[in-house]
Amino acid sequence: MFVTHTPENSGGAAAKAKRFRKSEDGGLLIFSLFLFVMMLIISGLAVDLMRTETERTRLQSTLDRSILAGSSLTQTLDAKTVVLDYFARAGLADAITADDITVVQSVNSKSVSAAVSMNVDTFFLNLIGIDTLLAPAGGTAEESVTDIEISLVVDTSGSMGGTSASGNTKIQDLQKAAKEFVYAMQCDPNATPPFDGVCTVDPDTVSISLIPYNEQVLLGETLIQQFNTTEEHTQSSCIDFDVADYSTIAVELDPVVADPIFGLPDLTPDLRRSATIDPWGSGNSAVDWRRTCSPYNQRVVSPYEDDYADLEVAIDALYASGYTSIELGMKWGAALLDPAFRPAVQNLSDNLGVVSSGFVGRPFNYDRPATKKVVVLMTDGKNTTQHLVRDGFQAGPSPFYINTATGPHAGHVSVYDAVNDDYFLVEHGTHAASPDGDGDAVQMSYPDFWDTYTWKYYKNVASDASLPNAVDQVFNSAKNTRLDAMCNAAKTQNITIYTMGFETSTASSNIMKACATTPSHHFDVDGTDIGVAFQSIARDISALRLTH
Repeated sequence: MFVTHTPENSGGAAAKAKRFRKSEDGGLLIFSLFLFVMMLIISGLAVDLMRTETERTRLQSTLDRSILAGSSLTQTLDAKTVVLDYFARAGLADAITADDITVVQSVNSKSVSAAVSMNVDTFFLNLIGIDTLLAPAGGTAEESVTDIEISLVVDTSGSMGGTSASGNTKIQDLQKAAKEFVYAMQCDPNATPPFDGVCTVDPDTVSISLIPYNEQVLLGETLIQQFNTTEEHTQSSCIDFDVADYSTIAVELDPVVADPIFGLPDLTPDLRRSATIDPWGSGNSAVDWRRTCSPYNQRVVSPYEDDYADLEVAIDALYASGYTSIELGMKWGAALLDPAFRPAVQNLSDNLGVVSSGFVGRPFNYDRPATKKVVVLMTDGKNTTQHLVRDGFQAGPSPFYINTATGPHAGHVSVYDAVNDDYFLVEHGTHAASPDGDGDAVQMSYPDFWDTYTWKYYKNVASDASLPNAVDQVFNSAKNTRLDAMCNAAKTQNITIYTMGFETSTASSNIMKACATTPSHHFDVDGTDIGVAFQSIARDISALRLTH
């Protein structure tokens, strides 16, 4: 008997396995399960990473606040203690130890650094063997008080006596604005008049040298003795410079000042002490206030002052007279910032008591960190003629003789004429074999002559007595070239230069603007806003003092 198998009743294990292997029913479900597991892992990763970033942000924020507080120069507590306390109050004490904190402190700066981390437990990633994620944080905070060295170079020429747009004289406007400036720099940069004298500026961080100028810069006998100058007379305390001197900043010190131990006096000094003359008197008799280097101490340089009150007294004493030498003011403004002047500051402090002991070590090197050197240069006009007495006419015997006898010829002047080998008798207008007064005629020294008579008087008798030219003149164009060279030399050493044109012409303003560090460092002002300009400069400088 034959049995026929149909598909319905055919069977066996092998056949069933074959059918199961070829079946595609439920395949998508399995793939979906794999995707679901992957989605759970990725979602868990995102949640754990987000939690870790939240903790890292919290850790970094706490660290930032703590090191800023610890680096404050006004902070009286130990910096590490401050940082640790911040972490403890934030509930993060376990994330940091004292060894994680580095403190570096100097006289004018304080730096606090920290590098920390914490482990954040995972909620989902531990399913795949990652139990924690690392949350790191780190940073450095530094606060430094920048040491500021300022040369305040102010115009006191005759035109400063004129009336400004304010109705006051220009010198009065300058005095008010300059006094507010020194108060802001050395006492309180945020103060407004009337001032209360409560100072917030740290002592001995801002030095100010007041440098008044007209045709010359009056150093004063104490200051001029710091330099390698000739000593043929003491009628003036000014120095004449050559053209090349305006391409360099430093002014040569007396060798004994520069090196108190091994320095030896220089018998042939390189710097020429100026002869002081009255170059623009219309009569014969010299007048002190018209001199190229006035003997009045009201315009003497005040080097490295540390007390705004003393500076205000000096500023109040300023008066207007004479011609204008902006380049000479700039020369001294830069020179007193040059490190070569440092031994003089020490001598002025240690031996003469002129400079505060807190400024010993200044002027600092140009590349010293946390140091700023600034020249504030103002003028109300343009460079005018400078008069320089030639070598041979500054000291020693002159050809002038004066009759010291009593009687009608008392005070008569005679001039030896070397060409004709005789004497020109000035009051008589004639030549003679001997001076007026004969044995009573006393030969004058050049300092005595310039102390008594004007340059015009010298020129009036020059042709009759065959006298050579005694005075050289430097005019506007040459002086502007020297100013430009001096400004460039200062800017090369990163000395910041603010310039101010006080009711000046466009041409003068452009010259001053070219001298400034940038055009924005130049201010064109009149009598109504000169104070605003000085305040703006003070704020700008003060902003440099505190750096985080």
